[in-house]
Amino acid sequence: MIHTSELDRFTAKFAQCHTESLRVTFNLRPNSRIVNYDPIHLDGLLARAIVEIVTEGRLLADNKDGYWIPLPLKMLWQSEGGYPLWAASVLYPVADTVDDIYVRHKRNSEGFLHSKKKLITKCGPWMERRLPTPVQVCEVYEARCIGNQELVAGLLKIFTHIGKLRLGRLDGITVEPSTYSERDIVERENVLIKPVPALAKMTPRLRNPSLIGWTPPHWKPSLFASGWRVGTKMDALADIGFFADMPEAL
Repeated sequence: MIHTSELDRFTAKFAQCHTESLRVTFNLRPNSRIVNYDPIHLDGLLARAIVEIVTEGRLLADNKDGYWIPLPLKMLWQSEGGYPLWAASVLYPVADTVDDIYVRHKRNSEGFLHSKKKLITKCGPWMERRLPTPVQVCEVYEARCIGNQELVAGLLKIFTHIGKLRLGRLDGITVEPSTYSERDIVERENVLIKPVPALAKMTPRLRNPSLIGWTPPHWKPSLFASGWRVGTKMDALADIGFFADMPEAL
């Protein structure tokens, strides 16, 4: 775990902040698309916002270890290495959706831009490509979390787009109080809406774990751990011991 003085100073105010159950609504402009490979993690967005603000857009140097980036969220669990499991779900659609294919084109221009007068574009390094990418078209997404309303809303203000390739153009973000319990942050309609590491022992009856990204940044392979990914069905579970003593609502 890597600590930096800049991040520690900026996030010091998060330690004692008030937290409550929140609903975060992302309104997208018409015809916006979300690349449908992996879900968008709310805690990942907040961590990215903090890094953008602290480094003024320069970001952080890549490293095998992760950086300590406190968030204005409740921590559900912390690993032995100090990595946090935040009380925040992924973004999920709450309006009509359409699955589509977005095709990216790679083309090469001839002429003064290249040392060669004639490019071979049917094969080799200059070959033109068409890259089909699965996308989801939807105008409203939601996420759930337990955090500080003012701080969460303030951090999310920096985003104009969400998702890969900047295809999801935002029209506005609303952060409002809700009545979600900690269980509701993890699952929705008997399906996981948050990746859960096996060592957290939150879902002891689930079987067949796989390597997942569960803490920001979720894309970093060196931070992967055995667990259950978003979308895992929980219908077969009679009960979940981790939530046995937790209230249904905050």
